[in-house]
Amino acid sequence: MTASSPAVRSETLHVPMCDGALLSVHVHRPADPGRYPVVMGYTPYNKGRLGGPPPIVAHGYVSVLFDVRGTGNSGGSTDSVYCDAERQDGYDMVEWCAAQPWSNGNVGMWGISYGAVVALQIAAAAPPSLKAIIARSGSDDPYTEWTNTGYAPRPYIWMNYASIMSAFNFSPPDPEELGDRWESTWRERLEKNVPWGVPFMRQMNDGPFWRDRSLRDKYDRVKCAVYVVDGWADWYVTPLMRIFSKLSVPKKALMGPWGHQWPDGALPGPRLDFEREAVRWFDQWLKGIDTGVMKSAPVTLFVREYSKPEHILVEDHGRFRGERDWPIPRAAATSMHFAAGGKLASAPPSDPGHDLVTYDPRVGAATGMHGGGPYSINWVMPLDQRHDEIDSLVYTSDPLDDDTEVIGQPRAELHVSSTAPGAMVMVKLCDVAPDGTSALVTKGYLNLAYRDAKNPAPLEPGKVHAVAIDLLACAYRFVRGHRIRMMIAGGDLLNIWPSPHAATHAIHRGPAHPSHVVLPVVKGVDPAAGAMDLQASIHPLPRREDLKPPAFSVARNITQQTASVSYQESYGPHRPHSAEMTVSGREPAKAEIRADARCHFEYPGKTISVDARTVTSSDADVFRHSVRIEITVNGEKYFEKGWIEALPRGLM
Repeated sequence: MTASSPAVRSETLHVPMCDGALLSVHVHRPADPGRYPVVMGYTPYNKGRLGGPPPIVAHGYVSVLFDVRGTGNSGGSTDSVYCDAERQDGYDMVEWCAAQPWSNGNVGMWGISYGAVVALQIAAAAPPSLKAIIARSGSDDPYTEWTNTGYAPRPYIWMNYASIMSAFNFSPPDPEELGDRWESTWRERLEKNVPWGVPFMRQMNDGPFWRDRSLRDKYDRVKCAVYVVDGWADWYVTPLMRIFSKLSVPKKALMGPWGHQWPDGALPGPRLDFEREAVRWFDQWLKGIDTGVMKSAPVTLFVREYSKPEHILVEDHGRFRGERDWPIPRAAATSMHFAAGGKLASAPPSDPGHDLVTYDPRVGAATGMHGGGPYSINWVMPLDQRHDEIDSLVYTSDPLDDDTEVIGQPRAELHVSSTAPGAMVMVKLCDVAPDGTSALVTKGYLNLAYRDAKNPAPLEPGKVHAVAIDLLACAYRFVRGHRIRMMIAGGDLLNIWPSPHAATHAIHRGPAHPSHVVLPVVKGVDPAAGAMDLQASIHPLPRREDLKPPAFSVARNITQQTASVSYQESYGPHRPHSAEMTVSGREPAKAEIRADARCHFEYPGKTISVDARTVTSSDADVFRHSVRIEITVNGEKYFEKGWIEALPRGLM
């Protein structure tokens, strides 16, 4: 099908892959004859019907967007996230774009979230025609940074992603686009697709499955220019800045205050004109125009300052600044030591001692969901951390005499023992205002069985273990008169699957066991970093009162000693989703998540509903995951199938 306008030619094509699968591809290109550079992306979230051209086409580019095989309007099947065939498709589609008569042979990739991860994967595969990418909110290691942060399962995967993708991956293609191939394409999907939660459960431990899908330790394979972009309220600043530090190709990094949206329309603000920035980047590498993009600061950071904690933040406090490198070479490793009486001191204490914390899997309601929650806007940002202090150890500095900038990755070096063979440690770095409000700056997690990730082993109960926990990257200014606080707990309700053993943990301090945190403290600015060349977005920030959050609650059942997290959200029209997680303070090994997702479609003569129900649970010995897909067409049952997976719990 083809739709034309005087300025742009737009069409949907069906491009065959090496195994015969037909990918549904939207192409928007300038109508004037000629050869243009191509900017490509792909998605498993259904690109939808052919709409208007993205703004970059007006700057002399061809835009190519396609559905991942087995999803949306593409043929073929998918058996797992980032499957082998999908990655081969990505490589082949780069070269297909380069070979088209409307292409000048230079191809770029860009995307946010899934689209950023696959851009990084294809960059590592190094197709010859790929010249540059923009990765907005992506990771070099989906296992450690996405599904199993700190070597423990992340509840978000089971509350949200596995459920939603179960419904998406069994949804029908658009009959108007596929015509006579509609039913056979959908039938192949129904027969061969696998709910992505199934391989998530099978691959709960790291291994070849995840290494094949990771850029980590393959940085030298990347040959194209790379621009990494993220925000402190999002998920992936740490891996993206690690990517930047490891690459030897032309590169830039931009880290703002934003959540999981493009900088033009993200919250919290301030927003930036990212269309301008993207055009400058691609003009440089796909058109050969010296745009000056490589003359400005290689690293642009938004250095945050204290903002009163809210579950949604419209605008953050702070300012942008340029740096030459990451980690910042002039950052001074500054140790602050845990001392008696909950003190965080600049000098190590002379007296030995230890502090005890009883593990409670219900702790962490104030942490917020990592990245503010998997929603259209970050609704579940960190609250006042004092709510979590009753189940945490707390160490606090004296009021600061001067402003103190911490830029980089703080590192907690702990001497810890536990009464249990398995334990989780959650570490928080907080900014305490003069009125006592405690704002989360950054955090880190570690399943202590993975203190040596290459050789995981249980703890010896009672033995003191020296462990290092890298906190997530940050750029933050503690202002004069505020205090620095470290919090340590045995769990994090919203972000970590509960560890199975009731336990008491001890943090040891003193000359023999000097538990402390190392802060990368930066003084002054780098005059040689280069000027920043940024412009504000034309999209104004919304009013707080106009934002309508979804239903989200955290509750405790006092008599049953449980805590529950529940929410209801809709991902666009006719795509409701709900989930509830329950954990037990009495029996921490027992946890359960129930999630439901629906995709509803109205086509001429066809009303289709795809319902996915997932249940994920644990006890002391086993993780379990079940999926049930039910599909109706015009109210009649059309398809039904179930999957059940179980995995020995091991050290998780």
